[in-house]
Amino acid sequence: MGGGCDLEMGNDIKYTECWAKTTPDELPGISVSQHCRTAGIIAGLLTAQHPVWLRDLLKMHNGIVLAALHDVGKVSPGFQVKCQMWRKKHGLSIADVAGLIDDHAKISQKTLQDVLVKNDLRFWAAIVGAHHGRLKGDRINQLCDGGESWTEERRRLMDELLKVFGPLPDVPVKFDCGELWFNAGLIVVADWLASDEASFPPDLILDAAAIRARGESQLKRIGFQPVSCLAGKIFTDMFPPFLPNAMQKVFSELVSYPGVYIIEAAMGCGKTEAALIAAYNLLATGQATGIYFALPTQVTSNRIHKRVADFIDRIIPGAGVRLTHGNSWLLDDSEIVNGAEFTGDNSDRKSYTIRDWFASPRRALLAPFGVGTVDQALLGVVAAKHFFVRQYGLAGKVVILDEIHSYDLYTGTLIDQLVTRLRELGATVIILSATLTAVRREKLLGLEKTVSARSADYPLISAVRNGGLVRCPVPPDAPKKVHLRFIPQAALEASCLERAKCGACVLWIRNTVNDAQETYRRLLGQNQAGGPEIALLHARFPQFRRAQLEEDWLERLGKEQSSRPTGGCVLVSTQVAEQSVDIDADLLITDLAPTDMLLQRIGRLWRHPRPRPPGCNVPEAWIASPALAAAALRSADIAAIKAAFGKSAKVYAPYVLLRTFDLWRKYSEINLPADIRPLLEATYADPSDDEPVAWRSLGVKLDERCKELHNAAISIGNPWLIAFDDKEGVQTRWNSCPSVAVLLVCKIFAWDGRTGARFTLLNGEKCEIKTGKFSLDVARSIHRNLVNVPCWCVEARHQRVPDWLREYTHGHGMVACKLDGEKLLSLATGEASGLTYRDDLGVVIPKWSAGAGAVGRNMEEEDDESYD
Repeated sequence: MGGGCDLEMGNDIKYTECWAKTTPDELPGISVSQHCRTAGIIAGLLTAQHPVWLRDLLKMHNGIVLAALHDVGKVSPGFQVKCQMWRKKHGLSIADVAGLIDDHAKISQKTLQDVLVKNDLRFWAAIVGAHHGRLKGDRINQLCDGGESWTEERRRLMDELLKVFGPLPDVPVKFDCGELWFNAGLIVVADWLASDEASFPPDLILDAAAIRARGESQLKRIGFQPVSCLAGKIFTDMFPPFLPNAMQKVFSELVSYPGVYIIEAAMGCGKTEAALIAAYNLLATGQATGIYFALPTQVTSNRIHKRVADFIDRIIPGAGVRLTHGNSWLLDDSEIVNGAEFTGDNSDRKSYTIRDWFASPRRALLAPFGVGTVDQALLGVVAAKHFFVRQYGLAGKVVILDEIHSYDLYTGTLIDQLVTRLRELGATVIILSATLTAVRREKLLGLEKTVSARSADYPLISAVRNGGLVRCPVPPDAPKKVHLRFIPQAALEASCLERAKCGACVLWIRNTVNDAQETYRRLLGQNQAGGPEIALLHARFPQFRRAQLEEDWLERLGKEQSSRPTGGCVLVSTQVAEQSVDIDADLLITDLAPTDMLLQRIGRLWRHPRPRPPGCNVPEAWIASPALAAAALRSADIAAIKAAFGKSAKVYAPYVLLRTFDLWRKYSEINLPADIRPLLEATYADPSDDEPVAWRSLGVKLDERCKELHNAAISIGNPWLIAFDDKEGVQTRWNSCPSVAVLLVCKIFAWDGRTGARFTLLNGEKCEIKTGKFSLDVARSIHRNLVNVPCWCVEARHQRVPDWLREYTHGHGMVACKLDGEKLLSLATGEASGLTYRDDLGVVIPKWSAGAGAVGRNMEEEDDESYD
């Protein structure tokens, strides 16, 4: 037999007899030929929605023909015998088909590979084999695929399809370029749509005209339509009642065609609006196909979503904006929208739900307009399953990357790769930052290997478009002088409460969750009856509680004076309040952090004009001093330096903290925005010759770490070697501390390891779970009551939960706990989990936690916690 296998069968079977889909009665349904034609026609309809310049750039005609050929591998005995009735019709037994390969995608790839024999063309065959989300290599060896007769039938089907959809690709393509991956995404999306049984029933024979008509109706119903926005809009139309400032005017005039643009300007100066008005310019002139606004966290995505949605509604009424991040489905109350999709319930093959076709995380970036985390875009450049679908979704769009900084090492490398790929995909990239060094800016612009005059201006707009570099200094807004004080940690609490008692709204940012919880406890203990409100915000609350706290405090400390606490307050927070949130504090207290992070935190201080309470006559930032004085730090060894910075040295590189402290301690005040550039450049400049030995050693370790993270980020983007699950945070953030999800339950009615359970969750929602009956409502309820904690703090035996519960967290580690007072009892063992919970504190990890699992551990060393 051809393919190096002794098994050859079904020599008299023709491709016209081969099924592609089974009917609800499990009978052979539509043919492989019809399904392939459907995918090809839909790929053509999708392509027609893109502007001509983008079609030509990405060679979309190749994607159309390859979409039509994606399932020719179903003309193979290994696939066909999966239908019992087909097998019986052709008189075959189980023994007759043993050993045959049933990977039809791999057979499709091999079929094309044998035709595209030229090495540089084989990658086109590889993306056909990847239409289920993962690459199968760039070369497929011999297969047990039925022998020469089946190979001939596949060739006959391919010839039939080529007559309709055009020739195979004949121009070589690099193994890792936007053109290749865009067309890989086009194949997948066309296959998804062609497999929608609501539009294309598996038992309905259709000709090409009928397929086209149904495809056009399907795309319209789902919302796959070309973007067409209202013309002639000006800034005031889109952001009433405001007029554009100088920076916004300059940027709007500059962005007239695609490129990479960077706005460097102070916090709160209107960079978001500048980016959106520029995006409108490109949409209105047909040079963009949509917008994706990417932010660093889910919190910031949630907060800016409404602003972007209001903007889109003013230029394209009724268009809608998809919220896109790992937990956006919990907040989406508009599931019933405009698409029909098979639910996957095998007990009822005709079970469909009316829902937004773009609701799936894999599909969210396909929607014309979206707001979400940068992780969702980064999943397009790491080796995640279906990464190329994300690249397809971002092609031709305006992609706005907000809050890009200089400190981030691993994710920063991925962002560099993302910017490069987006330009290959015909996208316009707009990068917003208050805190870039010149080196970081040049790298983002793709100029790090060229000779270019680096500008020291600030604010500054930079652009690379059509291969040309443009730099536009912008007049700064009114200057703001911020007074700085370094205060020992022990003295901060009393001073903080004194200010709050006078009516001040104080924001206190700690670098770790444990430190934030401890500060909150001490403030509560020192506060008197009738004193200021004390609150806590961090990532170790269950999702429902965190959402409540965020909504409450971001509103109360926002722009409107009427919602502001009248008796003063202290909001203790981690980095969730650091950036891209409209918090206006009268006084800022912060742990020491790298310069770019400190500047971001200062951006929450005196953000809006308003009357300030007594004692807050000028903007002040109090920074917690290290445990050693500046002189002592210069003579300290590495261990003493790390101890002086406490847990902050586990969150940020000690060397950067040293450089930051050594620089900032010399200032009693800083002037914004004038001092932003000098502070950043001085922090990240080459070290001086007089640095102490221990400092130099930490600097060397940081350089080694930077190289390690850079190489890790580069290698993680090779899809030919690996393929990770496409989940937010997987490989897009460097995480040396794996986490486990804790489900919080307050009452158990029934709990069986095999059949299911009935229980009440912490937020009061009642759940009933039955084995094999997945419920979206139950999934939402469960995820609203989950908290992520470091794996080390929960003993492994507590993580044994029934499979019916584990499937609701997509296979991640999980612990189910019942609240008993403040203790969390493991439902797997009935014992204390080592964790406690309070509504105001969130989940607490005591230093003695994890029961027997903590024996012999140095918990201080293990406490490399998440700090979002």
